[in-house]
Amino acid sequence: MKFRMNIICLGLSFGSLLLSGCGDATQMRSQSSTQQLTKPDVEDFEMFDEGLVSAFGCQKATSAQISVVNQGNIKKADFLQKCARATGGSAWCSQLIRPNPSSVSTFRCTYGATQVHQLIHPNEATWKNAFGAVSLIQELEQKGFRVCQIYNWWRPQPYNQNVGGAAGRHPFGTSVDVRFCSNSDANRAFDELCKSRRQGKIRAIGHYGTSALHFGIGDATGNTWGRTCP
Repeated sequence: MKFRMNIICLGLSFGSLLLSGCGDATQMRSQSSTQQLTKPDVEDFEMFDEGLVSAFGCQKATSAQISVVNQGNIKKADFLQKCARATGGSAWCSQLIRPNPSSVSTFRCTYGATQVHQLIHPNEATWKNAFGAVSLIQELEQKGFRVCQIYNWWRPQPYNQNVGGAAGRHPFGTSVDVRFCSNSDANRAFDELCKSRRQGKIRAIGHYGTSALHFGIGDATGNTWGRTCP
């Protein structure tokens, strides 16, 4: 029972919820506060969070929020066509519009069981950020880096809140999260992206301490976290 409570408390701590009696989780949250200042997104925690969503509930999207999502979804064909033109027909375009497969239950809890598992920012001015991320992926692949998955682009509220994401990046369609095929590929790709940052191709780069990197193509805050550029 104690082990189960610790698991619950840990999940709630990372999910930015408070539960009285979770002393260990609260202490852990305090100890990690410095790290959270430099790591403003916690997408890689989503897989752990899956079971907690159904157990403790989540913020449900309003009809107005669902309407905004649907306004983007009706532009699917146009988005894919423009992405193909911008990237030479890259297969990565289709992954841009699919939310993280590891967080399907969070998506369903947010938007309901009948909502199509798809997110396209309705503001077409944001699309260049997604296309720019694909172009960078292609450059990295040409240099021998192995990329396995795009798992986040636009994450509107409240879905972004339910997966523990920072408020200032993905909800604006400025960022794409990319999972490499190994931690080694991610480490080397981070250094390569630092060169792209100096060339003005990307504003922010985040390293999640795993095989995943944050491509902040148009992020308002142009910084790095998780690692520093050489």
